[in-house]
Amino acid sequence: MSPAEKLRIGVVQMASSPLCDENSARVGEWLGGLRGQCDLVVFPENVLCLGRGSTIRSAATTEDAFLRSLRPSVAASGMMAVFGGVPILDGDDGAVRNASIVLDATGDVVARYDKIHLFQLRDGAGSVDETAIYAPGETATTFTCQGWSIGLSICYDLRFPELYRRYAPCDMIVCTAAFTQATGEAHWEVLLRARAIENQCYVAAAGQCGINAETRNQQYGHSMVVDPWGEVVSECEGDEETATVVAVDRERLQAVRERLPALQNIRLREGEG
Repeated sequence: MSPAEKLRIGVVQMASSPLCDENSARVGEWLGGLRGQCDLVVFPENVLCLGRGSTIRSAATTEDAFLRSLRPSVAASGMMAVFGGVPILDGDDGAVRNASIVLDATGDVVARYDKIHLFQLRDGAGSVDETAIYAPGETATTFTCQGWSIGLSICYDLRFPELYRRYAPCDMIVCTAAFTQATGEAHWEVLLRARAIENQCYVAAAGQCGINAETRNQQYGHSMVVDPWGEVVSECEGDEETATVVAVDRERLQAVRERLPALQNIRLREGEG
């Protein structure tokens, strides 16, 4: 299948609560509202449960149970969807993975990426350690939508360009996130634009917003789509639930790569001295 010249991306910015059923219902509302407007809809990290670590861990479910909760809404919308940062029970050892799960337009799983880099912040009372909640993933993951090759990443992964370099042949990379105000204000946009520029691809980034009911953390929001030249094509307001729909353009992607053939000029490869 030849890639579509344009791909319609919907990036949803949510203020998820600690209540899974409530969040699942809101996801259904977003999918219904965007029906017919998008080929792919991207939801943020912790889309189904955002709260303290103990709350997230207790909300962990199997992949089958996750599918039962969201498959009907996705299938009814007729759009593909990325659900970033879902706590999934994995195996018999009770390990929980922070999984980004991609469903096709019929509600079937086409890809799953388990977050590789687990967030740690040493900041006194505001410290965070995701290694106390999750086991890390190990593998970069891609999928296709309308012939476009798309890589998956989650939040803290954004700070590790070696993962994104593995996605360099991709047309677009998705980053689902839950940046706080402090780290987001300092680093969010510059990291997204850097990853787009380095790999000469689109980056679609969906973030959490608002003040969380349980942690009281202010989430940064500012969900956005960045083009291969590093320009912000569209950006959501920082403090409100909203969505942006962008038609990303293959001609723009090819023009950037032809104008400045950086990917062809790579001299050092992973593992080389």
